[in-house]
This record gives sequence, C-alpha cells and structure tokens, in this order.
Amino acid sequence: MVRRFTLIVLIAAAAVFSAQAEVRFSIRYHDKNIYYPGDNIYLKITMSNPVDSDISDLTFYLADNPLESFGFYQRSLTGEPMPPAQGFTASLSNKGAYRVIHLAKGQELSININLKEWLDLRTPGQYRLTGLFYPRMRGRNVGSIQADSVLDLTLMPKTDNRWEDELDIQVRTALIRRDLDPVSIVKETLESRRDSHYNRAALYLDLESLSRISSMADSPETLEKSLNEGDWNTIPGFENAVTSLKFISAQVFSHEASVRIKADYNPYGESFSRELRFYLHNPDGYWQIRRVEALSETDMDPVSYGQVNLNPPEVITELLNAVQRGDWEMALRYLDISYLIRNQQEYQDKWKDMSAGEHERALDDYRNKLISGRLEEEDKPLKDISDWKITRVSYTETEASVIVENSTNHQTAKGPLVEISEYTFRLLKPAIPGGRWQVSRYDTAIRRR
Repeated sequence: MVRRFTLIVLIAAAAVFSAQAEVRFSIRYHDKNIYYPGDNIYLKITMSNPVDSDISDLTFYLADNPLESFGFYQRSLTGEPMPPAQGFTASLSNKGAYRVIHLAKGQELSININLKEWLDLRTPGQYRLTGLFYPRMRGRNVGSIQADSVLDLTLMPKTDNRWEDELDIQVRTALIRRDLDPVSIVKETLESRRDSHYNRAALYLDLESLSRISSMADSPETLEKSLNEGDWNTIPGFENAVTSLKFISAQVFSHEASVRIKADYNPYGESFSRELRFYLHNPDGYWQIRRVEALSETDMDPVSYGQVNLNPPEVITELLNAVQRGDWEMALRYLDISYLIRNQQEYQDKWKDMSAGEHERALDDYRNKLISGRLEEEDKPLKDISDWKITRVSYTETEASVIVENSTNHQTAKGPLVEISEYTFRLLKPAIPGGRWQVSRYDTAIRRR
C-alpha cells in the first residue's frame, strides 16, 4: 500500500513537472501603467493551456498565498534591482495551503495581484518588470516559468507642483492607452479635478472644441494654462470639486457619446447638486469631452437645451453666432436640417420612397458628421455667414420670417471683393405649451458684388 501511494505521488509530481514547459504565463497591468511612489499597482496574471498544446490536461499547483506561486524582479534602466517589499521574505517562511489546478486545452486562469506585496515601490524612476510563475510553488531546486512579456513601469516623482505642469508625451500616451469608456472618462475627469490633479483632469478634454464655445478662453493653449493653474470656471460643473457622483444614463455610438450624471458639491459648507450632460467624441482614437452642460429641471432631452422662450430674431442670432464659432451642436437646436437633407442630390429622387427609419438614419448620419467635424466644408449649412445683420422681421403666433443681410470678403486678382447676400429664414413654432421657434428652411440670394 505504501509503495502504491508513493508511486501515485511521484506520477502526480511528474505530471506537474512536465507541465512547466507547456503552461503559458502572462502579466499585464490591470488598469493603467503610470504610477507614483507608494501607489497600489495591480497586475492581471494569467496561466493558460494553449489550444496547440501537446498536453490535454495541464496540471499545476496554486498556493492560497500568491507570494508562494509568483515572483517578480524589477530593474532600473541601468540594471539596478529593486529591493523586495518589507516583510516579503518573512511571509514565505510559513508554507500555506494550495490547490491543484487542471486546465484543458484552450482554458486559462487569471487572478489580480498587488505588486506592492512583492517589491518596494517607493523610489521614482523607470523600470523593467519581469514575472515568474512557480508551477510547483517556491522551494529549493524548483523551476519557474518567465512571463511571455516584460512590462515597462514608470514611477513618477512626487513634487508639489506636478499637477500644474503639462503632461509629457510619454505620460499622456501611457494614460490614453488605457482605452477608457465614456463613463469612465467622465468619472476620472471629475475626480481628478476634485483631487486638484489638474493636468490629469485636462487629459481627456477636447480643448479646441471647449475653447471655441467658451467666452473666457480665446485659444486651446489659454484654456489649458488656466485649467492647469486651477481655474475651472469656464466649464460647467467643474467650478467646484465634486463630493460624490451618481450615474444617470449614457448613449454610446461609434464616434459620439453622451453621459448624464448627478454631481454633489459642498463648497464652503454649502451643499447642492447639479445634473450634467457630457458630450464626447473620439477623433484621435480615444474618447474626449468636447462639451459639458449643466441641466435644469426641464432639460429632459437634447432638443430642450439652450436658451428658452426666444423670439424669432433671437433664435436667428443664437443660430448664426453658434455657426460662426463652429458650435454645431448648439446651432442644430435652432435649425431643422430635414429640408437640407432631402434636397441633397443623393436623396432628391428617392426621399419620398424612403421609410421613416431611413429618413432618421440619414438625418443622424449628417448630424453626427457635422458635429464631429467629419463633414466636408462645402456640405456645411450657412458656410458663408460672415458679417451679418438682421434687416427685417415678421411673425405670427406660429410662423415667422427673418431676413439677414450678409457681407463676405473675397480676394481676387483685382483686389478685395465684397459680396452682399440675403438670407431669408423661415421659422415655425408648434402650437403646444412650451413650443419653441425653429428654422424650418432658409433661402439665399446674392444681391450685390
């Protein structure tokens, strides 16, 4: 009986030993790869049995204490090793329980660990991190498997003003590589602003879009400088640090997204809440906040945002000001583009035969391209608006006409040429409580060159 039991143990040990050459071991960062001394650094470590493996049932031991199954060594770019974490050696003196793991072909097992339990992470610098897996746990003359990749780790130095400086390109690239979704982008931006980590808070802001609609910043560079210095009054919802956040809703499409949240504040002991809607897009391959709006109680859908109770000339003024600063999201709240779309050459002959769903998709495609800047300049509405003034207004309870004279300067071989054109805007107002004026169509005529 003793000999038989010994034989079974030896066979099991041999199976584990033979698995060493077959198990695939990988490490990667769980959420990000830029840190500061003392930060928790979480890694996702994975053991897998490849589909093309010769072993149908891969077997190894996994200790309840991960320190007994995994190891890490880290060296600076000059080859200097990083010391182990305090208490690391002592924690290995008492062997604990373990489990026998079986993985069939194509299966894998992943766990998350905190690197601080292995290494002393208090010294800033740039390092190379190598992971080791011990299929038979740590011990004398026990083999290990090295991870299939080596990770770069940057520990940024802690300085009093590090959040006031523009992030260098390596840090920006590393943070952007995390590929956060729109909700996570909004959450991290608000929390970084709360913690006075101003350069991190500005990372996912589309400064060009935000500066265009800001009355307090004349360029992206000016806006970024004021944000890094702690002046966030130009962006709704960021004037004060949030105390808590509540997610309400989100819509995410291929290139556009909107996120709605409720934010709580407590500046100077005064508690209040605000609902915010964030508009995001991803022109550079990652999500960026291009607009933030503070909502009132009546703001239940995008159509209802903006100025309320405007008369027809005020609507035209808001519309043309938005067009001139490139704020198409605001412009489309006053301009119904249905007339423009159905008269495009692509749809002129088939619009009446298209379904309501096809109409909506055509409108959404044009609207999204216009807002995200992907529409050709010649296809944009009101593209020639330059120096304009309202010359005549007439309206009833539900219909209106506003005529605008527009001057445009053209450079010719004979010198500057001023073109005078006339825009006639037709507006409609639904005969319902709370109905708002909107431009249903407009016509253009050149009066003088």
